[in-house]
Amino acid sequence: MKSRKTLTKLFSFAVIASLIIFPSLARSDRANEVTPDQEHRSNIVEVDGYAQLSEEKSIRDIRQEAFANARRQALENAETHIKSQTRVENYQLQYDLIESGAEGVVKVLEQKDLGIEKNSRYHVWIRAEVTYVLRPAAEPAKQKALMSPDAPLTVKIWTEQKNYRHGEYITIYMEGNRDFYARIVNISSDGKVIQLLPNGYRQTHHFRGGKRYQIPGPGDRFELKVTPPYGQERIVVYASETPMGDIPMKSLGGGLQEYQGSNDELAFRVRSIQPVARPGGSMTSGSTSFYEASWVVETGP
Repeated sequence: MKSRKTLTKLFSFAVIASLIIFPSLARSDRANEVTPDQEHRSNIVEVDGYAQLSEEKSIRDIRQEAFANARRQALENAETHIKSQTRVENYQLQYDLIESGAEGVVKVLEQKDLGIEKNSRYHVWIRAEVTYVLRPAAEPAKQKALMSPDAPLTVKIWTEQKNYRHGEYITIYMEGNRDFYARIVNISSDGKVIQLLPNGYRQTHHFRGGKRYQIPGPGDRFELKVTPPYGQERIVVYASETPMGDIPMKSLGGGLQEYQGSNDELAFRVRSIQPVARPGGSMTSGSTSFYEASWVVETGP
């Protein structure tokens, strides 16, 4: 798939300038049947870590202790959050925390050294990701439990087919089990990373749980048509319970945007979760669910 005219070979989607109107979609059980090609579940946690000053320890050792305490607190917060969301109907969804390199189950995304506080303790802050694997009940009838609003955040994304030929048009569908924020990107066969939604004409980034969305959809000014170069196209959804940080993009035709770095870099940057104000005006720390899934299609002549 690729674009037309001035966007030739930038990416695999043909862009049109006219407004496309789409009929409303009827609800179906398709989202309950979709299995992502890849899936990544985690909690993004922001916590403070402290360590008491001691004449028996160096400042360096106390600083390391403060960061170790922050990572431990991040893990505890994430486990509490996961457990609170894994009971659906009359059975328990099981989960496994998994290790991520030398950091163990906690991957630090950002950290701040706030130094000595009140001449009594060392203060640090971290934003960390705690990754886990969810194992639903084996019976097919209970797979739909993942789409229950009582389950951890799950956003299914799919197309009608897994293989497309030259000239065919592709429609992407998306549905989440609860309200969520999301970015949807396409990673083309030549490595281009194009953000499909939000875009310049359809700036929606917050979606309702239980509602099926489509791309292209109402307000979009592009179409997804298979043209060379052919190969594997990966459609990725990044979703969270709270808004994601702003990411600079290069503007393309049809309101689309291209990320100038690699997909791994984008995956890291979208995990910059924006804090949400509580009713009293203070900012939320704690834990927020994050979900990443990809759907792969093959294109050919």
